[in-house]
Amino acid sequence: MKHRMLVTAGLVLLPITAWTVSKDFNGEMWLAQVPALPSSGQTAYSQWVDDGQGNLALGEGFKNVETGMNQAIADQAQGNAPSHAQTQQQMSSAQQMMQKYSTPEGQAELKSMTPAQLMALSQQMMPQTAPPGIVSPEDQARLQKISNGVYSGQQQVLEGSTSVNKEAQALCTQWDADAAPLVAQEAAAEQMLPVCPGEAGIPSDMEVSKVKLEYANKRVVLAGQYLSKFAPLVDKMKVVVRPEIDFGDDAIAAWSQIQDPALKQQVSASAHGAEQQGFGGVSMVETLIKNASEKAAQTVADEKAIQKRYANAKGCS
Repeated sequence: MKHRMLVTAGLVLLPITAWTVSKDFNGEMWLAQVPALPSSGQTAYSQWVDDGQGNLALGEGFKNVETGMNQAIADQAQGNAPSHAQTQQQMSSAQQMMQKYSTPEGQAELKSMTPAQLMALSQQMMPQTAPPGIVSPEDQARLQKISNGVYSGQQQVLEGSTSVNKEAQALCTQWDADAAPLVAQEAAAEQMLPVCPGEAGIPSDMEVSKVKLEYANKRVVLAGQYLSKFAPLVDKMKVVVRPEIDFGDDAIAAWSQIQDPALKQQVSASAHGAEQQGFGGVSMVETLIKNASEKAAQTVADEKAIQKRYANAKGCS
């Protein structure tokens, strides 16, 4: 069993705040933090934040995954770029040496140097990130896992994820089609309500609220029925993207074990690029679950908005 699976199995139940920093998460760990596909409208609603007007915002689970992965990528980009201070120091050092050896005294000193001394001097003037020389067999094996940061099965992932997303879209379309008749049915039910005596000639708020809540609940029930149909699609998506996630995790693990500092710096961008591809796979799973969850959660939010609106509803006076 791969080491990363052991780590994930031991920490999957811990909240994100228990981890050190976001950059320590690999793809498998982020996948374990993605909120589960809800089984009902109420469960879906708990994954979101309701503003009290029926408008939903990302809940902590989805927000932590999205913000965390974005922050990890930003940290990696900053880490891969040489700092301004490092660049200035290298330029300043090179300029000082050029000024020194461009003088007559410096030229005379160069002429008196041995070949070994001249080689050492040239190395001092080279950037610290110069390509390494001989690569050990161990580091060569690690470089193969990084593979220039490009997953060879990208096309299969693209085709597979596109297919799953098309199935999900078709399911949402059918969901909408099944919910559509409820609009006309609700309107007809309201038309059948007895009107209050008097000039207004309209039903009481209490009677209207009963009808609206009845049909709101029907939409919540329908949401629960459709959520279960998304479960096979989530499983499919995980199968599609897992090789890409594994590739990214293997690449970053191999990079962390490279012994040659210069080589490690040289391939840092490639290794982290591979890891970001894995994060992309996690995002595909998260987005699929998030979209289904939001659609179901909205039915509960709408129901609660009706309850709030008619909280003080009264019958005919």
